[in-house]
Amino acid sequence: MAKQRPKKASGKKTRVAVGVGTGEGGYILVSDSERNKWKKVGPFLRKESVNCLRYDPKSKTLFAATHTNGVFVSKDFGKTWKPRNDGLHVKKTWTIEFDPHNKNTLYVGTHYGHLYKSVDLGKNWEEVSGLFGAPRRNEWGIDWGFGTVGLCIHTIKVDPTQKDRFYIVSSGMGPYRTDDAGKTWSLLDNGVKSTCSIRYSSLDSQGDTDPQRRLERHLEEVHKCTHKIAISARHPGTIYQQNHCGVYKSTDFGETWSDLIPGETLRHGFPIALVEGANDTNGGSVFIIPAEAPCKEHNSCVKGQLAVYRSTDGGNSWNEQTRGLPKKVHTCVLRDAMALDSLDNPGIYFGTTTGEVFFSTDLGDRWSKAFDGAGRIQGISAFTF
Repeated sequence: MAKQRPKKASGKKTRVAVGVGTGEGGYILVSDSERNKWKKVGPFLRKESVNCLRYDPKSKTLFAATHTNGVFVSKDFGKTWKPRNDGLHVKKTWTIEFDPHNKNTLYVGTHYGHLYKSVDLGKNWEEVSGLFGAPRRNEWGIDWGFGTVGLCIHTIKVDPTQKDRFYIVSSGMGPYRTDDAGKTWSLLDNGVKSTCSIRYSSLDSQGDTDPQRRLERHLEEVHKCTHKIAISARHPGTIYQQNHCGVYKSTDFGETWSDLIPGETLRHGFPIALVEGANDTNGGSVFIIPAEAPCKEHNSCVKGQLAVYRSTDGGNSWNEQTRGLPKKVHTCVLRDAMALDSLDNPGIYFGTTTGEVFFSTDLGDRWSKAFDGAGRIQGISAFTF
């Protein structure tokens, strides 16, 4: 009787990828599930300003949203790229979001506050015209020059618990929610303008010497500027946002917000991320990276110790995390430059405007550098394949 050969393991090993978008192209960092060593793919799309990279595992397609020439796709993991812009009339794109409830459906947010939808993985795009009837849509204007973003839809988040419900963030106006796939919209700003600790005495008075009027104007201007939101998959209705003036939480799908106040000098920042484990009972772990030190070169920056702040009790308290992070920096972490992978023991990743990518696989207790020399990092994404 012939001796049987041992069967080979049929399970494919999981690999983790981190997409890095910069002002001069993109990279992908690849590792195994241990995430100890990283292999660099790229640079690619060298003449494009890449803000967002997404991966569709079913079609094995990479998508890139660029500020220069719209959406690109790659079928060979970044080696070659082709534009996919039919019907996409605004080519300065900011973000791409897949709809997990509807096959082959994805959304793109663009400059000038436009939202586009595709039901065939980006082969054709159609504008979500219902957004033009959203509350206070006429106040968005055409564009504006405050900061570096201008008028755009930079965030799209599909509710993982409810079909046809998703959220967008319009720069300068705040978050909106639709419950009918974009036909009608609600503006979600109740509670975000009630408090503000930023010292308005340092604001440009613009000829107005009355402190109260200056504070009111300040609240109206900056509290509309939501930088990023994170949605809970385990606690329906729970949303966090990093606002220009603080971190806020909602437990009623954004209808009302409460101020979490991580610290009077730690309110301002750009990214926010939420990690939820299978046994979480307290709302998971929320991560932010404050950027509170203004300087002559930038509107916002981090000077000195680079630090991540984590809350494990729903935002009631915060702990500074610095282990493995540099002590002397002059950098920033932008709104799209923080992401999570989908492993049971999730990795957390962020990129800086000075070109470094840091990661942690123990909920931020320790940080390591995965990559540097990327240039100004605009967006970070993470996916498994």
